[in-house]
Amino acid sequence: MAEGDYFKIGSLLSCKTCYGEKVEGEVMAFDHQANSLILKSPSSELSGTFDVHLINLDKISDVQVLKEPDQPPSTLSQLNYSKLVQRTRENVGNKQRQINYIGIGVTPEGQKLFNAITKTITDVRWEKTNIVVMDQIIITAPYGKDDCLTTKGSSTQAGQALEHVQKIIEKHQRDSETPTS
Repeated sequence: MAEGDYFKIGSLLSCKTCYGEKVEGEVMAFDHQANSLILKSPSSELSGTFDVHLINLDKISDVQVLKEPDQPPSTLSQLNYSKLVQRTRENVGNKQRQINYIGIGVTPEGQKLFNAITKTITDVRWEKTNIVVMDQIIITAPYGKDDCLTTKGSSTQAGQALEHVQKIIEKHQRDSETPTS
């Protein structure tokens, strides 16, 4: 790409990668120094949404400008900073929880059961090699239905929690036994 070459925001481009993949879309951004381009194209998955492609122009074998923009680019809308901060905090919290979801010194089956439980109950943690659910249920190795006990005695709530966790374990064991096709 020559020094004076650039792509105007709003242009419609068709790019062919060195792997033979074709990407078409509207130019959202272009960085000459980084030799990169961001294209927006209608999503193939969900109507009314867009896919955004970050393209390294070093990996592009052919670029064609399909249409130049008719008017200058519109001004960018204001970002809701507090919403972005909140979303970032939630995502960081989710990632930290996922890190804590990894058991150390546990069997693969125990980790799979733990993952299955976290799909329906988020208040789950490892305590050494035991799975602790809602601070009410402890599941010990080998992590079967009969390896569950309550920590809160025989209260109605603890009994209901125990039944619920045992159902999750039963379903997990059924699903693990069923061969996938």
